[in-house]
Amino acid sequence: MKRGTFISVGIFAMIISICSQGCVGNGGSREGKTPNNITSGSFQFDSLVHYSTMIDLNQIGELQDKKIQSEQDVFLLSVLGDNQVDTAFLKRLEDVDYTKTLINGKHYGVIDSLFFRKARQEDIDSSCIHEFRDILVFYKNKKCIGLAKICFDCKAMVPWDRGVQFKGFGDWSDYDKLHPILREK
Repeated sequence: MKRGTFISVGIFAMIISICSQGCVGNGGSREGKTPNNITSGSFQFDSLVHYSTMIDLNQIGELQDKKIQSEQDVFLLSVLGDNQVDTAFLKRLEDVDYTKTLINGKHYGVIDSLFFRKARQEDIDSSCIHEFRDILVFYKNKKCIGLAKICFDCKAMVPWDRGVQFKGFGDWSDYDKLHPILREK
């Protein structure tokens, strides 16, 4: 009898402890929290740059069909279609009509949760031909810590990172959440 009571009291105490940590641990306040319950300033990055190009499939096809391609044409086609990522190409993106935009800090919580805080649920394999028109560059203390080439049409991403890992990005819904953020003016 005493053993059963002891176990019941132990379970009850554990439930109370868990509830109090989750419900009262922050004093009941949500101030200073992002929508994903991450304290602002605790992101994996402190600056985020988005490069994008509006080149369409016809323009890509014309570039590919050119008998004599310029160095710029070859570079642009390699950025658009190559699954390799090298930070050296960042310096030349604006030369081939990629537009550089600094992402507003109000979106950092959502983007941090998409790339770093969640676990990927789906394994997407697309037979689509990738055209990486969007490139995200993550910075911490003015140093590039990660880069993601993204094709929203194919739902594909090619990551590169230095000391951080893009654990979760890649589920179908992730692309749907990220796309409007990057298109916001």
